[in-house]
Amino acid sequence: MLFNEYRFLLLFLPLVLLLFFLAAPRTRRRELLILASLVFYGQAGIGHAVVLALGIVWVHLATRSDAVRGSRLRLLAAIAGPLAALFYFKYAGFAVDTLRLATDGAVGAPFSLFGNVLLPAGISFFTFQMVAFAIDRYRGDIAVAPPLRSFALYVSFFPQLVAGPILRFDQVAGAIRRLADFVPARRDIEAAIGFVSFGLAAKVLGADALANVMAPFVAEPARLGLDGAWFVAFGYSFRIYFDFFGYSLIAIGLGRLFGFHFPDNFRRPYEALNPRDFWRRWHVTLSYWIRDYLYLPLGGNRRYAVNIAIVFALCGLWHGAGWNFVAWGLYHAGLVAGYRAVRPVWDPLPALLQRLLTFLLVTLGWSLFLYDFEGAAALLQSLAGLGDGTARPPTYGAWLLLAAVAAVCFGVHFERLALRDDRTGLRAVLYGGGLACLLFAAFVFVDRSQTFIYFRF
Repeated sequence: MLFNEYRFLLLFLPLVLLLFFLAAPRTRRRELLILASLVFYGQAGIGHAVVLALGIVWVHLATRSDAVRGSRLRLLAAIAGPLAALFYFKYAGFAVDTLRLATDGAVGAPFSLFGNVLLPAGISFFTFQMVAFAIDRYRGDIAVAPPLRSFALYVSFFPQLVAGPILRFDQVAGAIRRLADFVPARRDIEAAIGFVSFGLAAKVLGADALANVMAPFVAEPARLGLDGAWFVAFGYSFRIYFDFFGYSLIAIGLGRLFGFHFPDNFRRPYEALNPRDFWRRWHVTLSYWIRDYLYLPLGGNRRYAVNIAIVFALCGLWHGAGWNFVAWGLYHAGLVAGYRAVRPVWDPLPALLQRLLTFLLVTLGWSLFLYDFEGAAALLQSLAGLGDGTARPPTYGAWLLLAAVAAVCFGVHFERLALRDDRTGLRAVLYGGGLACLLFAAFVFVDRSQTFIYFRF
């Protein structure tokens, strides 16, 4: 089930809210949300919900004893289950194809990840949450193991289950404990409506509108002229941002309805001053996860170049089972390490120039996200004016859409608008009316919406 579906917006969510606030006993709210989350996730297949449930039980049983604290053997046992499931469902095909290529020089009849093994949506996200919990128990950061129902809700809570943010248990433990007594304040409801409306509009009217216009150009990167190639590059850069950012806004808003305050996952990343700053703003919870559970344990800055290469290569592999994703990760490792080397020259540049250079470098890197190596090379050639130029150029309407999306990206602060609670009189009426129109427009085009890009991770 997707946030951008009528059955979620008009059936699932209203029903869960009705049961949560009016029908279910307050002491059973946790169980209700767990059941609702499994139903939400199980729409993709009962087997997927079983994988999620087994992972939750596995990690709970392995970490409920205080003997896990300081015991590497118990930690390895705790994370072995979810990591084995992640490898089987996401990386088995990639590993088999890579092995065949290394031994035979050709892949031959490929092992199809999506044909032979159906990937559970968002498995990378909830696996990282379970691994983080196990490590925190090992380190003693979580002194007392929570009951199974609290841990199950932490992992499976439907607003953040499939595409984050990647949460630490201590970020939601208080909300889970207070669930029975939660009554939403007016500002919670207003903020939730704002976040969900802005997120749905960002996805449907921003990301999906761009995706539909871009489709014919994306399909033939080698035939693009200079204008078509740059339209694809910039279009995909804004598309993936509004797609993932839109999901995160919806998740934050849905969490507020049930008393959860999720951390921001985006901090205006395309206004970053340098590549390192970009990773402090883009997919923030993943960046913090990588820092705390990979980079620092590897030694941090003591082996800077090596550790940066390792963690970014793994970051790329986390995003997708393909060498193009590993290359994307290493590309960003090079950007971050390169920035460190040229920092004395970079930092004195005007802030606007720093932002433009960073945005351009990030945009070029998305080619490895959009295409395999052959497609990315074709797009880069076309960006340099070396494509054959036989594809039709983007229309003025396409450029106008891109300009409008860019203006919203750099000019509108959705979180600030959603959280502002000092509107009165005419200003409140105008905001409410504008929000209603935006939500209505998104609703109209929901049936043409596409799956969130990050659902496949």
